[in-house]
This record gives sequence, C-alpha cells and structure tokens, in this order.
Amino acid sequence: MVFSSASGGIGVSAFAAMCARTLMKRDRSCVLVDMDFSAGGVDVLLGQESEGGLRWSGVSAPLGRIEPESLLHELPQWEGLPMLASDPWNDGHPDWWEIEAAVDALAQCRDVVMVDAGHAGDWRKIPIALHVMMVELSVLGLARARGALARLKDRGVDGDGGASLAVADAPLLLVGVRPFGAGHGGVVTERDAKDYLKAPLAGVIRRKSGLGKGLLAGLGITRIPRRYRRLLDDICDRVEERCCDGRRP
Repeated sequence: MVFSSASGGIGVSAFAAMCARTLMKRDRSCVLVDMDFSAGGVDVLLGQESEGGLRWSGVSAPLGRIEPESLLHELPQWEGLPMLASDPWNDGHPDWWEIEAAVDALAQCRDVVMVDAGHAGDWRKIPIALHVMMVELSVLGLARARGALARLKDRGVDGDGGASLAVADAPLLLVGVRPFGAGHGGVVTERDAKDYLKAPLAGVIRRKSGLGKGLLAGLGITRIPRRYRRLLDDICDRVEERCCDGRRP
C-alpha cells in the first residue's frame, strides 16, 4: 500500500509508520519502504540513522531479482519494523528494476509492504492494493490535492475509492491534515474540502506539537497520539481487507 501527499512536510512518513505499528499490534508482519528518493530519509525521522543495515543506495538486483529473506535480514529496524530507507545524500536513487525487485521480494515475506512515497511519483511503477493520500486542509493544499487527483484519474483512479490503477485495483482514501499552527481562519472545513475535491475524507488529523518536535529532533515516535487511533484503526481495517484477504493473523 502507498502513502502519499501533494504537499510536502505534512506528516506522511510519520503517519505511515504509525499505521505500520498499529498493524503490528494486530500481529501483521509489515515493512516500511521509503520511496521519496529526492527528499526521503525515514530512518533519520524515526531516530534510526545510526543503525547499521541496508539503504536504497546499497540495493542491487543485476538479474532483476533479490532473495526475500536476505533483503529483509539486512534492513535496519524501528520498534521491530524493518525499513528500507532512502538516502539521497548518498546518491541513492535506484533503477526501476531494482525498485520492482526489492518491493516484490519484501511482498513475498511480509503481510503488508507500506510504501512511504511522500510527494514523489516513483511508486506508480509498482502494483498497489490501497492508496492513502494525505491532504493539507488549506487553500493551497487543496489545490495541490485536486491536481494530484486529476492526474490519478487520468491514470484510471477515482477519488471515491471505487476505481483502480491500470496495474492493480487500488481504492483511494483521503486523509485531511489541519495546517500546523493555523487559526480557525486558515483551515478549510472538512465539508468544504469534500465539496472542492468531490471526494469524501476518511478522517482528519491535527498535528501534535510534541510529536512534531520529537520527529524534528530525530527522536522518533514514542507513542501514537490517542486522537489518531480511531482513524488508524479504520485504515488498518481496510489494509487487512485488501492485503491480507481477511485472513486471521
């Protein structure tokens, strides 16, 4: 599954990590794949930059294939969650066949592959089961989101969760994010966002200053804020439907 946004810096990586942690509490095996090759670094965000292990700059698939368990074993972990992090400072942009080989290998040995795409577009090269797009509830954020939705629709994805990518059925869930530090006058309401985007929001989150400060300091996520848990549970229900075929863990 993919987490993306048309706006940068609104918490896509953190939300993807919290969703993965929620799934792991349900005894689902997950791996987090950072696919923002120009501005990623989810290992740094989660306080694991000093951990040894493989990053994208070290991925190699000369024959278009990677042994699944070997790849998984080489990845650094955050709270038991393996992650394949982007390292753009090491010129870590892999070739398309390396992306496909790595994601395919991880999909063979984990229940769910969580792709943190940020606002990059390389995820479009791989089949997906579910797409979560985070939308900043500002005038500019909504304009960017509507443009992104239009581009997805051109590729065969509707914002109502019922259409599909050419490569795979991929319901699309929209999550609203209140702009950090904005007063009531700077935030677009959920209803107005729905009317403008012509698509419902699965939920709205308000960024917590304590969480943001910890992430900026490279301390990771110490706990999931209570106000996020209901939305995360709803999304994880959809993930299990799409990625786990309703199987019990």
